[in-house]
Amino acid sequence: MKLRDCLFIFITLFCFCLKAEPTVYGKLWISVESQDTSSGTEVDMVSNASRLGVKGSMDFGEGLEAIYQAEYEVDPVDGTADEKNGRTFKQRNSFIGIKGSYGTLFLGTHDTAMKRSIAKIDLFNDLAGDIKNILQGENRMSDFISYTTPTLGDGFSATFNAIKGTKDEEDNSIGDSTSISLNYKTKSFYAAIAFDSELKGYDTTRMSIQVPFNRTQIGIIYQDTEKLSSGLEEDGYVLSLSQKVGEKGLFKIQLAESDMKMGSGKQTSIGYDYKLSKKAKAFIFYTDLSGDTLSKEKEITALGFEYKF
Repeated sequence: MKLRDCLFIFITLFCFCLKAEPTVYGKLWISVESQDTSSGTEVDMVSNASRLGVKGSMDFGEGLEAIYQAEYEVDPVDGTADEKNGRTFKQRNSFIGIKGSYGTLFLGTHDTAMKRSIAKIDLFNDLAGDIKNILQGENRMSDFISYTTPTLGDGFSATFNAIKGTKDEEDNSIGDSTSISLNYKTKSFYAAIAFDSELKGYDTTRMSIQVPFNRTQIGIIYQDTEKLSSGLEEDGYVLSLSQKVGEKGLFKIQLAESDMKMGSGKQTSIGYDYKLSKKAKAFIFYTDLSGDTLSKEKEITALGFEYKF
């Protein structure tokens, strides 16, 4: 039985034993998209990683608590979130662990330290303009152990992931792949450097910076990735800018370039979000993905709504 299967069973049993009520949460995130590709134009309704989850904690006293989360992607559009395996639900970050003054330790399935190190720089995360179309390293892994230090000094912290190897049959124990990030966060500045080692066949270094200026926010990502099987190295970058408009609007623009996923890969996205309430927003965006692979090129124009609960 895999670690993630054991985890699901354990979380289910654990939830029944907790004195505190667990929190049920989720997000419905749907858009209508017009997509222009080499095959023509298609209009479709899309679920953008809509999700449903349960999370909670149990206080053990003296600053120590057990934590847990079970989260799954759902698709209210066509009912099949995991199209590859034909399943209704697709596992997202699901884990169980402990949290205290010495930091947080958990195991399960989760985004890597590198993926999380970009904070909110990717303004089109989980949408058609996600940076995963351009950069390697946007990984969510199973058979996963993570430790995050408490905040040290003025805002320093570090996260260490030990992950089961995925490429070599003789090198597939937990810890054969790793992801590490060193982070610095204050109200006026965020910076991180992250390293993936032998993760899905790649070694990667990523640097991220995010700076707010009053109602404007600027984000920068620079990344260098080596494919271990060939020794080929590629770099790439992301530039993002968001600007608050009035009390409820947010204008967004983002540029990403790299040869990692396609030669001469370039992705430009522009969008606008309008807050309808604390839990709901409407949004529009345009994304242009281009490169030297005609079959991957596309232009997408979308209108959608997001509701959190």
